Amino acid sequence: MEPLSKQKPKAISLITMNKPSQQPFSILVVDDSKDSLKVVSNFLKHEGYQIVLSLDAEDAMRILRVNDIDLILLDVIMPGTDGFEMCRQLKKDERLAEIPVVFLTAKTDTSDLVEGFRVGGVDYITKPFQREELIARINNHVALSDAKRRILHQAEQIQKINRTKDRLYSVIAHDIKTPFSNISMLISTLAEGYLEPGSDEYKEIIQNISNSSQETYALLKNLLFWTRTQTGDLEMAPESVRLNELVHNALHFFKPNASKKSITLHMDVPEDLMMRADRNMMQSILQNLVSNAIKFTDDGGDVRITARKKVNNVVIEVQDNGVGITEENMKKLFVDEGQVTTRGTNDEKGSGLGLLLVKDFVQRNNGMLELESKPDEGTTFTLIFPS
Repeated sequence: MEPLSKQKPKAISLITMNKPSQQPFSILVVDDSKDSLKVVSNFLKHEGYQIVLSLDAEDAMRILRVNDIDLILLDVIMPGTDGFEMCRQLKKDERLAEIPVVFLTAKTDTSDLVEGFRVGGVDYITKPFQREELIARINNHVALSDAKRRILHQAEQIQKINRTKDRLYSVIAHDIKTPFSNISMLISTLAEGYLEPGSDEYKEIIQNISNSSQETYALLKNLLFWTRTQTGDLEMAPESVRLNELVHNALHFFKPNASKKSITLHMDVPEDLMMRADRNMMQSILQNLVSNAIKFTDDGGDVRITARKKVNNVVIEVQDNGVGITEENMKKLFVDEGQVTTRGTNDEKGSGLGLLLVKDFVQRNNGMLELESKPDEGTTFTLIFPS
């Protein structure tokens, strides 16, 4: 394999790193009385809640637009916008409408209480506050809110499992069934003895069986990896890995595919370049990107992999001079629903799972992914990992 002769410039970043840690349950208390705010705040802080205080509705709405609030304690009588009107505004906002509102009120008239429920409140607490009542009511609504959140999460998980099942069946029915049928037909042709062993036709069929088997194996591997990521069964096992070895394995695995299209594979990776990552995930990342590059490169083209240590990062580039990707399709590449599954330049098929795995595995290894592509000129994927 030849060394890299030139590199393309970097492009937009597509993937960032980890999610923030979960915050404690947060309560916004809105009351124009500083004494009331102090009392409620002292009661709730001892229960371990995160408390945010506001003296009027306008300030409270600003807080809600930039913070994640789980429960609102809202005074009814305030200068300017009162509690009922603020609650109406909340329920009109799609992002804020599901936050439960508990009214704080000295008014106990039935009509006022009914109005509070009518505008969307879930409960009320009368002034002056009794500590035991306040804590009990808040704890109940916190428990209800948490239960609702868990139910919604479970519903999302069920939907995700159903999508995984549907995708699994679809890939098995279409993307795996077809190459297996092709392999079976080719083997039957050889078994019937119509072709002379060693003839050009015989060798061609053997090569086709080899290529189909290799592609089907890669597809099955992707499918199993993807299913495990969706069900949460895939665990990280970080270790020190020699990048040169992983790149060599990826190129060697797809060398028959490249040879079939007269594509030249180039590798420029220092032998002593090490990084800490999950070996299997990194191997899958590289194999999927190499497979993708070969698939979308015309006969006689080039696929190049380079890697370098830059400051505190390891930077890997997988580059081809193939058909490229349109701007519209670039937006769909890493989307779990509706991603593109374009056929390759020799009508090679794909399941659309490869780049989803690349995205997921890059994130799991604390990496970033950049993509540059121009139609009819080629594509460069750039991986950036902490060294």
